[in-house]
Amino acid sequence: MRSRFRHLLLLGLAAGAVFAGAAIPAQAAETANSEFVIIRPDDVLEDDLYAGAIKVSIEGEIDGDLIAFAADEVVIEGSVTGSVTAVAPRVTIKGSVGGSLRVVARSLVVNGSVGRDIVVTAVDVQLAEGSSVGADVLAWVLNMEALGRIGQNLEGTQRTLALAGSVDGDVDVSVGQLTVVDDLKVSGDLGYRSESTAEGLERAEVGGVVVHKTPLPPNIRIRALGLFGRFLVILLLTIAALSTTWGWPTRTVAAIEKVNVAPVRAWLLGAVVMASPLFLMAIGALLLTLAPPSASLPLLLILGPLVLAAVGVVLAASLVAGIPTVGRVGGLLFRKLEIYGAILAGSAVVGFLWMLPVVGWLIPPIVLPLGLGGWYLSWQVKPEMPDRS
Repeated sequence: MRSRFRHLLLLGLAAGAVFAGAAIPAQAAETANSEFVIIRPDDVLEDDLYAGAIKVSIEGEIDGDLIAFAADEVVIEGSVTGSVTAVAPRVTIKGSVGGSLRVVARSLVVNGSVGRDIVVTAVDVQLAEGSSVGADVLAWVLNMEALGRIGQNLEGTQRTLALAGSVDGDVDVSVGQLTVVDDLKVSGDLGYRSESTAEGLERAEVGGVVVHKTPLPPNIRIRALGLFGRFLVILLLTIAALSTTWGWPTRTVAAIEKVNVAPVRAWLLGAVVMASPLFLMAIGALLLTLAPPSASLPLLLILGPLVLAAVGVVLAASLVAGIPTVGRVGGLLFRKLEIYGAILAGSAVVGFLWMLPVVGWLIPPIVLPLGLGGWYLSWQVKPEMPDRS
């Protein structure tokens, strides 16, 4: 488990490392021009290489690591004695990589050797018949062919997976469709999670057992964390509601009364306020469409801060927007409660409804605009006594 987490962490950091390295010049490397980084067949670079270009081509030898970002492709036809981290639309390994290979790409083709593990996120991955990987292959891809030799385990998630060659460890994948397309030898277990039965298993020689598992249901721990997060939000909003009510009791009572006597009007007003950033964005898009190109930048400089300010106001208002609504709910259900008890009870009821899986998504678009409209209408009422300061 720790090993898999390490792989995930390294893959997530790959892009950041590449962008940081792209600013460092590729010393001792020959370049056709500023748009290309090329290590010629007879060149030997005795250092790490950080490369950012349209195309990175390694035909010679790098005695160190390679970190590459390319707008078109990264091609390794020579050798890299260390590890390779690459971000590009296409990555092709025809030579050898002595260490690990970590790739984020649209397509990855390995027709050479990788001394250690491969960690990849891509659309298409092909480990050709002549390929050799010394350790694990961990792949999150749409379509994958693994036809060569894998020194340890094959893991990850794929929509389609075509297998042949050999896997010296276990196969443990989640896959839409698994197909054994040619002779396959798996030294350990062949396990796959899929709604479909694997095809071509008669071509596979499995040293352990073949295990077909059903797809996992939504992770219960993730759902539990989501519920716990909502509970914390409810707790914080309840504290904010009680604090606001203590500071402005008369204004809060007036807002609750407006929710009671004019709920439709209050909700419509609140909905308009909460949708104001969208209105500003729509107006801005229309103005940018109609304006001449020379006026686009000044308009963006004016409209951008306005939209951000509107978003900030709406987010800030959302912290206290629901107070009149929950106060009204608590007052309806528990008529003998004072204002603080009504808000506390209403918060508990509304919070419970928000945590329900079916109706929970309806709660915010009802509670927040309704309460915000109640606050707005309450300012039309002159308080009978001053609030606490």
